[in-house]
Amino acid sequence: MTLEVKGITKEETAWDKRITFEREGVEYSVLLHWDSYDGYDLNFLDGNKFIPQPEWANEWQDSQQHGAESLEYTLDCLTEDVLQESYL
Repeated sequence: MTLEVKGITKEETAWDKRITFEREGVEYSVLLHWDSYDGYDLNFLDGNKFIPQPEWANEWQDSQQHGAESLEYTLDCLTEDVLQESYL
C-alpha cells in the first residue's frame, strides 16, 4: 500500500514557549503564550509559580505607547532566531 500526500495545510492557533534569558546579568524565566484570538500573554516564573513582572519589564511595556516593540514580541522574535539557527 502506498500513500502519496497531495496537499497539506497547517494552522497554528496557539502555542506556549518557556524561555530563560539574561538581562543585565540577571537570569529570568518566563512563559510566553500566544493564541490567534487574544495575542500574546507573558508571565514571569519562579519555578512553576507565576511572579510579578520586574520593574524593568513594566517600564518596557510602558514604552510601547511610544512605538517600541512589546517585550512579548521581542522575546518571540529572539527565540525564533535561536530555533531557526538550531535547525541548520
